[in-house]
Amino acid sequence: MADAPLRVGIIGLGRSGWNIHADAIADHEGFELAAVADPVEERRQEAEERFGCAAHAEPEGVIGTDGLDVVVVATPSHTHVPLTVAALEAGSHVVVEKPMAASVAEMDELIAAADRAGRVLTCYLPRRLDVDFDFVREVLASDLLGRLVLLRRSVHRFQRRADWQMLRKFGGGELSNTVPHVLDQVLLLLEEEPTEVYADLRHTVGQGDAEDHVKLILRGQNIPLTEVESSLCMAIPQPAWQITGTTGALVGDGRTFTIRWFDAAAANAPHLDEGPAAGRRYGSGETIDWQEEVRTLGRGTRSAALRYYDRLEATLRAGADLFVTPESVRRQIGIIEEARRQTGYA
Repeated sequence: MADAPLRVGIIGLGRSGWNIHADAIADHEGFELAAVADPVEERRQEAEERFGCAAHAEPEGVIGTDGLDVVVVATPSHTHVPLTVAALEAGSHVVVEKPMAASVAEMDELIAAADRAGRVLTCYLPRRLDVDFDFVREVLASDLLGRLVLLRRSVHRFQRRADWQMLRKFGGGELSNTVPHVLDQVLLLLEEEPTEVYADLRHTVGQGDAEDHVKLILRGQNIPLTEVESSLCMAIPQPAWQITGTTGALVGDGRTFTIRWFDAAAANAPHLDEGPAAGRRYGSGETIDWQEEVRTLGRGTRSAALRYYDRLEATLRAGADLFVTPESVRRQIGIIEEARRQTGYA
């Protein structure tokens, strides 16, 4: 039946697989959870009791389930590529948690596998649906800020993590855990691809050996200086968004934003005087007629996960454009791979 729920299998019932994907699929009328896999017996029992689904100790149990429409790969980062290829070859569409892969070569392998199988391949990047991201896009489209000079996106908190995502051998680190979300946003805002990448990765307050402080600087001929910073050692966080242009600026914490701008067309540019500074003072004496607005954003009633699966359902049922294409993810993976190459945090 065309209206029958799409049958989903989830590999991995950790924080993401359980709290994000299983919850969303259970609440979405377009999908049903048919099978799960996790090595922890208690997690499998919990899934059987809550969802009435089949539960397997090994990923192959999900991948081999007959009639499965979608497989969600929510396992430790270093297992994403082989499990995704296996699920595609078994005939399922695949949603992969970030990071989708560790290198551009692996991304090309995944894209080729999806093409061979004729299946949809996508990555779970719900921050594209964030209210603050939509607002920033709206402000930039208005041209209130003029020509952009600086675009800075930060995720700051102080947390001494001590879990598997702090280990390089499992593909852990801030570059894998948090940076994919905000780097994805930044790349969607830029009108051209960056041509230069500078990376500074450090292991600071967490356990393990993976980076927990990340600074990326992206440069290009026709883009603003772009900074992405994700850190677990910031006792005093800086703003999540800071964007500076030639006629204004925007700053905000993700919920409340201040925009300040002036109308360049209505302001006469000051005359350049090459002689001695009048009154021995620097500056033009110009008075700017600044406009300022403070905006506090509301929160939607439908979660980002549900809205993500709304879009996936539209693609699978009606052929709508894929919300997160693997080609768009490939862009960020290239930058992440270069950051690791520069710093040795492989």
